[in-house]
Amino acid sequence: MREVIFKLRNLARNPLIKVFTLILVAAFIGGLGVLVLEYPVPDGQIHTIPEALWWAIVTMTTVGYGDYTPHGLPSRALAVLIIFIGISLTSFLTGTIASIIVARRMRANQGLLDIKVKDHIIICGWHHKMESLLNALLALDDDKASQIVLINEEHEDHMQSLKNQYGYTRIKYIRGEFTKEPILKQANLEKARALIILPTELPGGGVSDEKTILATLTIKNIVPDIKVIAYVGDHSAISPLKRASADHVVLADNFGSFIIASHILNPGIPQAVDELLDTQSAHHFAQVSLGPEFIGRPFSEVFSHFRQKKGWIAIGLFKEEEQSDFSSFLSSDTSSLDAFIERKLREAGKGLEEGQSMAVAINPPDDRIIQAGEGALVIP
Repeated sequence: MREVIFKLRNLARNPLIKVFTLILVAAFIGGLGVLVLEYPVPDGQIHTIPEALWWAIVTMTTVGYGDYTPHGLPSRALAVLIIFIGISLTSFLTGTIASIIVARRMRANQGLLDIKVKDHIIICGWHHKMESLLNALLALDDDKASQIVLINEEHEDHMQSLKNQYGYTRIKYIRGEFTKEPILKQANLEKARALIILPTELPGGGVSDEKTILATLTIKNIVPDIKVIAYVGDHSAISPLKRASADHVVLADNFGSFIIASHILNPGIPQAVDELLDTQSAHHFAQVSLGPEFIGRPFSEVFSHFRQKKGWIAIGLFKEEEQSDFSSFLSSDTSSLDAFIERKLREAGKGLEEGQSMAVAINPPDDRIIQAGEGALVIP
């Protein structure tokens, strides 16, 4: 009972309810007043309470259908008063609705509103690769249905820019410390699809993984079954995060954003990549030289050879190609600039002799002809 009374009090304090109630009261009093004044008029049109209320509401909202019209002078004078009251109250009602919408939009832009979406992806923290991560998540989302909630303490203008870039319907924002339980619940953690924790970047450079560990413990304490992907900058943080029950730990690197997004949207790919890149795995990437017997033959024969003879999968070809030597770019007379370039190259461990570059062809056509010096990229 006490809870019902509390809810009714909150409802009564709502400005929208107050204005709407005033309009109904004014319509009721005005309608009854016109009914009393019109009733004795011989040619009067308003004779019942429903007719009076209908006329009052239509008049106050300035619609004025004209189906009922007061004929007596007193009732017309009262009608003029009702019209002015109606214009004032309906304008006030419109302004109240507009102010509520604007205030709500401002609170949303400031990251102060509770999130009501479900099956969303939460990204905690801020990292300079945020846009790369968002691009990967949205690119891998085939059905374009996933919504992303960001929790951080970045300036609202920065978040507004992201919303403009990726769309208001897909990016939402909560401002606050993601290690705190109320902030996480504000992001509707219980209904989230997965959660990504980014490492905290330090002012002097580098990252701190301590907040990532603390946040993982807090999140798993609230919702033990939620998938947590931790993005860390230091290898030493992997073991504590595993003990904190993080589902996946990704080290910061060039393709970390793709791996994080794949953990959620394409499960299986990150595990396959881990095995392919792990030197201790029996199926890590390898390269093998191709003998002279393969030169001039199509790639399909190379594929069949490794598959049938060794059980391997040939996924591509590679070849080291010679580059022009640096000395060819220097002038014949040894100027001070040329000497400076040569000295800097040698200080960096690079000589002026020819260098090597690697040309790679992944999944070439079956009729691709093997050339001299090419090798095969295989998965044992």
